[in-house]
Amino acid sequence: TLSSFPFCKPTLSTVPILWLPMTQTERSRVLRWRLGWLPGGKPKPCPYHPATHFNLTHAIGCLHMHNRLYLPVTVKDPLSFLLNHLPVNKPRLPQSIFIWFIHWPIICTILHELDYLIHDKFPSLPFQPGRKLLDCLSC
Repeated sequence: TLSSFPFCKPTLSTVPILWLPMTQTERSRVLRWRLGWLPGGKPKPCPYHPATHFNLTHAIGCLHMHNRLYLPVTVKDPLSFLLNHLPVNKPRLPQSIFIWFIHWPIICTILHELDYLIHDKFPSLPFQPGRKLLDCLSC
């Protein structure tokens, strides 16, 4: 039964991260987050807090995801929460488009930072994060 498999959806739908316009690097980071590969598989110390393992829970707090994404702390995983709400069609309402102009560059920047931190490097600033999706939404 479907209740035995809560991750299965009873209806078929398009997975937006596979077709939304984004750079290859952005898509790779989004997919790795969704697959649980970011922030890395092996426990390792956080570059900012060497006494703490850099795991999912620590990454959410360390990178201030709730504050940066304007979500309450009651949302357990703010990145996944927003990625679950990616549009499956081009939004028509201005407020639906506007929300992605706020969130999408922040999501891309956080994933950029995570990618650097799991490779023991301090992140640089990404160049125009999320620009491809924003350009598509604005036309």
